[in-house]
Amino acid sequence: MGKSGHNKGSRTRSSALRMLMAGVAVGAVGVAAFPPHSVYAQAQRTYNFNIESAPLSRALRQFSMQSGVQIAYETAIASNVTAPAIKGQMSSQDALAMLLSRTNLRYSFTGDAAVTILGAESAGLPTDPNGSTMLAPIVAEGGGAYDRVEGYRADSSSSGTKSDTPIIETPQSISVVTADQITNQGAGSLADSLTYTPGISTQSGGFSRMVDDFMIRGFNSASGNTGTLRDGMKYQSNVYDGGQEPYGLERVEVLRGASSMLYGQVSPGGLVNGISKRPTDTPLHEVNVEYGSYDKKQVSADFGGPIDEEGVFSYRLTGLYRNADNWVGNTKDDKVYIAPAVTWRPDDTTSLTLLGSYQHVDTGFAPPYLLTDVTSGKLPRNAYTGIDGFDTYQSDTYTAGGIFEHEFDSGLKLRSAARYFQADVTWNYMMGNLTPISASGVMTRLASARSETSYGMTADNSLEYKFDALGAEHTVLGGFDFYRRSYDSHRYRGGSYSTLDLATGINTGGPNVNYAVDRGSDSIGNQYGLYLQDQIKFDDRLILLLGGRQDWSDSSSKSYQTGKVTDQTDSAFTGRAGLVYLFDNGLAPYASVSQSFLPQVGTDYLTGGALKPNEGLQYEVGLRYQPVGTNLQFTAAAYDLNQTNVVSYSSTGNAYQYGEVHSRGVELEARGDFGNLGLVAAYSFTDAKITKSAKPAEVGEQVALVPRHSFSLWSDYGLDDLGLAGVRIGGGVRYVGETNLTDSTSNVPGYVLVDAMASLDLGKFDDRFDGLDLKLNARNLFDKEYYTCVSSDGCRYSEPMTISATLSYKW
Repeated sequence: MGKSGHNKGSRTRSSALRMLMAGVAVGAVGVAAFPPHSVYAQAQRTYNFNIESAPLSRALRQFSMQSGVQIAYETAIASNVTAPAIKGQMSSQDALAMLLSRTNLRYSFTGDAAVTILGAESAGLPTDPNGSTMLAPIVAEGGGAYDRVEGYRADSSSSGTKSDTPIIETPQSISVVTADQITNQGAGSLADSLTYTPGISTQSGGFSRMVDDFMIRGFNSASGNTGTLRDGMKYQSNVYDGGQEPYGLERVEVLRGASSMLYGQVSPGGLVNGISKRPTDTPLHEVNVEYGSYDKKQVSADFGGPIDEEGVFSYRLTGLYRNADNWVGNTKDDKVYIAPAVTWRPDDTTSLTLLGSYQHVDTGFAPPYLLTDVTSGKLPRNAYTGIDGFDTYQSDTYTAGGIFEHEFDSGLKLRSAARYFQADVTWNYMMGNLTPISASGVMTRLASARSETSYGMTADNSLEYKFDALGAEHTVLGGFDFYRRSYDSHRYRGGSYSTLDLATGINTGGPNVNYAVDRGSDSIGNQYGLYLQDQIKFDDRLILLLGGRQDWSDSSSKSYQTGKVTDQTDSAFTGRAGLVYLFDNGLAPYASVSQSFLPQVGTDYLTGGALKPNEGLQYEVGLRYQPVGTNLQFTAAAYDLNQTNVVSYSSTGNAYQYGEVHSRGVELEARGDFGNLGLVAAYSFTDAKITKSAKPAEVGEQVALVPRHSFSLWSDYGLDDLGLAGVRIGGGVRYVGETNLTDSTSNVPGYVLVDAMASLDLGKFDDRFDGLDLKLNARNLFDKEYYTCVSSDGCRYSEPMTISATLSYKW
């Protein structure tokens, strides 16, 4: 049971209780009782409703958001019911009667823009002294862009427009991975959570257990601050800062394609936006204990709810502790994560949410290897090629920020968000990709030692106003955002080589790090952006989106080895335009064009001038389909995306800025719930080619790590209808096609992976175990051995089969 709707504040609890205690005048839903005179005006007030056919709980959320009417009901009475679609101008009473027309539920308007829904039988419920039925102030669960989603399909997203917008009304590809999907699939990293999402390719799990690194539509979207967001703002200053813990996220949103109009300096492929778990207005208690492969021991907990009786203050506290080994010898996989949050909501128009987090990762860096060493069989998947006491990856990341929102009497909405991020990272490893492993199985290595500190300060302030003009509804959003990043990296190499006999494990020589030569650098940069966007809706059918943005950026980088300082200043204007048409049958075709830009630091060898920003231009057409009467959504998209001013390097290492990458593709996605069946499916065709480069051999080649074809299917099913109440089984298959290496004649073979899940609600078997759930997860069930490569000297094995069991208690 949760809460949402226009009046989201828990402050309304006391007034809601008074309303509910007043009693409920009820009648058959088809002939609903007339409301008392004091609330007659609210019941008869008309609104322009546009509610899709959906499960009743979801339809009631949409009704609440579109009318401002707060709804109280018991969650159980709305289960297993699909409400009809409601479209057009009508009173809130008529709309509610239509939504409930397929049920025997009764309702009553109880004043102050509130309504109570009861089942046909209400015996046994507590009553007030006058004998009227009383309900706890249970309000429809939020269906907004930051709320928890039950199941696999979200209605709304904030990533596509920087405001709470239905996905079906957004003219660009968006995928939302819900917390339920993350949990059911047993995702241990952000990369794991995206393995069933179209358009995304990732490196080995050995790499993603430390950091978040993604390719979207053929472009790197996680190299520093180019495409990883948290709550709609830039998150990291460099890719090695440490990844986002998926247990700390309510959802993960993927916006595919050029998006600089909203976010400034980002990769043209798109971005990944993690939405933090936020305070709840209803009590939330969850504890999970997990044990799995490689002696994985993990405890996680999630708590939330109101702090005071009036609900002005609410909180959320999410935490995780893991002690584990890894499939690679002598390698830990330990983590600590804690994220407190507090919300202050003095009334229904004002809120302030403070969010913080701390994360510690203690593991080993997954070094890259030569392709020939991996394919020759000389290097086992679980081989440890480091030196005890030297090899490590440890990161500490801290975040603190806040989100303030206020709606003025005029309807103007102010949003102001800010965050500070800091990461301290130490990672040392033995590089084993310098020369091939010898015929006798001896690897030659050189030490790499790095100590890094980075921080990021970001703020985003905007105003949103809705009004009618020239026969259309306008939602205008204007704002200013800022991001300051700093990355101070000290890098050292070994002064001499050492060897490792892979057969015996004998090391010869130590790290022998030469700390006299620092190969690192200290860089700092600022980005400022002004943006303006208008979402224009004609007759509730045609939606036109127009937006533009002006960015300014400056950066300075100093090399510790040479003392050279490189300064850079850039500016760019980017825009986006899109059209969506909404049909009554749930079809919504769309088309859009969007731009991106990404500054580059350095000097063009050919011209001697400063490098220009990369520029991206995308055309996209698509079709979404939400079948009437279901909780399913199908999406098809085709795009053409081109990036120019790409920096390519000659064989001598000189930088030339006439590179170009052209990506074209088709993406298909299906997700949602149908009765007891949950479904997530995706297919991607990605033709991402290098069309211009300083290296002639690269021209015409597919971008490394990006398969031309990939496919995934996940489904789970509750066996209640088969007499096995509380039992749910599921499984998935992932196919990743062959990938190319532009610097090698060999390609990386494709692979097929199988995942599985089974869960058991123990409370369905014995009331004494109410709230207890047991879940089993298996990833790479058939132990497929495969590897990923970003170049012929940058290959990593991926994880073998892992199995885990999780016992959860919720109350």
